[in-house]
Amino acid sequence: MSMDSENIKKQWLLQNEIICICKAIPRKRFMEVIKSGVFSVQEVNRLVGSGKGECRGERCAQRIEALIKEYQHAVGKKEG
Repeated sequence: MSMDSENIKKQWLLQNEIICICKAIPRKRFMEVIKSGVFSVQEVNRLVGSGKGECRGERCAQRIEALIKEYQHAVGKKEG
């Protein structure tokens, strides 16, 4: 496998990583909402549909918060 196909595979796996296990919502869906400027877990949950499964957000809330912080750090925004 070439380096390019290896990078493509890693990117695909990362984008399709399941963040909300109860609702099987992948990372790419969360990132779409976060990139649009939504920086609260509650609002992300409302727009994406997470936090309404069996665990009521117990499993995904910290992961969503980490995605928000990761994105804000990447674009140089301060938490607000």
